[in-house]
Amino acid sequence: MADFQKFYPRLLAAEGGYCHTPGDAGGETWSGVARAYHPNWPGWRLLDAAKARLGLAGGVLPAQYPALTKALAADGTLAAQVRAFYKANYWDVLRLDELRSQAVAEQLADHGVNAGTGRPARMLQYALRQLGYTRLAEDGRLGPRTLAAANECPAPALFREVKALREAFYCYRAGTTAPAPGTPLHGLFQRLLLRPDVQQARFLKSWLARVAAIPAPAA
Repeated sequence: MADFQKFYPRLLAAEGGYCHTPGDAGGETWSGVARAYHPNWPGWRLLDAAKARLGLAGGVLPAQYPALTKALAADGTLAAQVRAFYKANYWDVLRLDELRSQAVAEQLADHGVNAGTGRPARMLQYALRQLGYTRLAEDGRLGPRTLAAANECPAPALFREVKALREAFYCYRAGTTAPAPGTPLHGLFQRLLLRPDVQQARFLKSWLARVAAIPAPAA
């Protein structure tokens, strides 16, 4: 079955260290945990203490990111809190321990981290329906029927479908391409409450790199 521990190093590599990008709605982030979205995460106390020790309590300039990242990376307690955060809030919420395919599970987990956990389940169900599981409801709930279908479906085909959906999702989000109105894919994006925003196009390259970084399952 899929294993979070195998996925976690790839996730950390994609999320990086400390960042506070202007215009990013998530605000200040550490290892991808966004302060604006998770203000009560206990790791912020450790991060703020590290900033205070480095004399950065008044704000962190981009040139100071490496030094702060190095200090934070050396904190074992903070590292454990980051790992627990991702395991509980993404991997476990999506019930990915119950999927046989590591590669499919990683695509779903990574999408949940990047786009919210409400979307991967519906995208998985859409993908399965495209692959012939037409009796499966697209209700956004990862229940026994969805998990059984995902485990029955050949992993390479399901992986390709989920990967293509993620790529289309990001291109639509960035305003670069869009499925024709009235098509099944356009309907899916409407149900996912996805809206194009050309201001997000600067993130498209990194989004697509995340998708590509997850290797396909063996045939």
